[in-house]
Amino acid sequence: MRPRSALRAAWATVLLLGVTLTATRASAAGFRIGNDDKHLRVSMLLQGWGSLTPEGAPDGKSLSTELYLRRMRLLFFGRVTKWVHFFVETDSPNFGKNGDTDVNMFIQDAWVEINIHPAFQIDIGMVLAPFSHHGMQGAVSLHSLDYHSALIKYPRGSHKVWRDWGVMVRGLVLKRHIGYRLALLNGVHGGAADPRNHQDWPRLTARITLNVFESESGPGTGGFFWDGLYLKKTRRGMISPRRVLSFGVSADWQRDLNVTRRLGESDPSLDTFVDFRQDYFALAADAFFDLPLTPSRLFGLSGQVNFYYYDHGNRRPLADGDSRSFYGLGPGGGEYTGYGLSSEVGFRYDQWACVVSVDWFEATKIDGPDGDHLAVYGGFNWWWRGHATTFKLQAGAARTAGGNFTPLVILQAQLLL
Repeated sequence: MRPRSALRAAWATVLLLGVTLTATRASAAGFRIGNDDKHLRVSMLLQGWGSLTPEGAPDGKSLSTELYLRRMRLLFFGRVTKWVHFFVETDSPNFGKNGDTDVNMFIQDAWVEINIHPAFQIDIGMVLAPFSHHGMQGAVSLHSLDYHSALIKYPRGSHKVWRDWGVMVRGLVLKRHIGYRLALLNGVHGGAADPRNHQDWPRLTARITLNVFESESGPGTGGFFWDGLYLKKTRRGMISPRRVLSFGVSADWQRDLNVTRRLGESDPSLDTFVDFRQDYFALAADAFFDLPLTPSRLFGLSGQVNFYYYDHGNRRPLADGDSRSFYGLGPGGGEYTGYGLSSEVGFRYDQWACVVSVDWFEATKIDGPDGDHLAVYGGFNWWWRGHATTFKLQAGAARTAGGNFTPLVILQAQLLL
């Protein structure tokens, strides 16, 4: 079977599995071994994507189609005692995209949690940096089709799929109305070929949240990752089980990451390579809401807005013909100083929902449109079995670095077993 034919069969299998799950309760996703005090749960996440986009012809009549597995994940989580929780997750993303069927499986999350009190948990290992509400969400429960990844601009070398290595303390205080997260992480190490952070300072990321109604956080996996919206299957239909309205602010910092090289120097291992250094710094502010609109909770309104500011240094030339203004990244590197927002809002009735999202970023310390981004998408979701079996259709267009808008249509089938 040819690779593309195999991928078509794989994606069709994802759809077929969705049919078989009609008799499966969403709450029964995964397999559990052990009792309440000591147990292991094993789950699998599959997301099949089918996309349609113009292939570059000016008349828009030339189309490109892709069928691939956006995510293939194995999840292992549970607890050793009521005091010790754990979570390990693998991923093999974009399997079959552009005809690439090489297996690329890696560890994406791996942490142990010491659950001392609802006001104080310690997570140790490979963790999501606590920067913005959207940056702490799990892929299983995304509201829109995928992450607003164009707005998450962590420094190169500081993370693996937004995860960093270190320790995070978190908890809820003041009757669960205030949540906090503080992480001490590796960030960028630097080295002989990388003059950033030459003194090996750690990365600090912090977040504080105001929960107006119910809180989202808590011990274990269910409190570590936030949802794009909360769902519960009942006999009368799919409902919004929580009433959530939260406001948060986050900060991300590491010393001496923004390096400007000295004119005429090309070897980063030399002491004379660096002209001056500045700290990397980023801020985020967000509002998240997931609100039932009727007493039956069958109607729901969900969405969020995340504002971002990043200081990755100055990319503008310091003089005519001088390209020394930013270390190690050309156009398209993704790490631009600037500000922007990611936003989404959706209205749901029972299993059906419509969603609109807008992403925007403006690079401020560079000449021209490099780093700028604008994307507008809308779509429909069918929460067939809640987050366990979901179908999403999304259409829209994106423009990057001042280019033309590129239309894109994507159909996703998600299974959480």
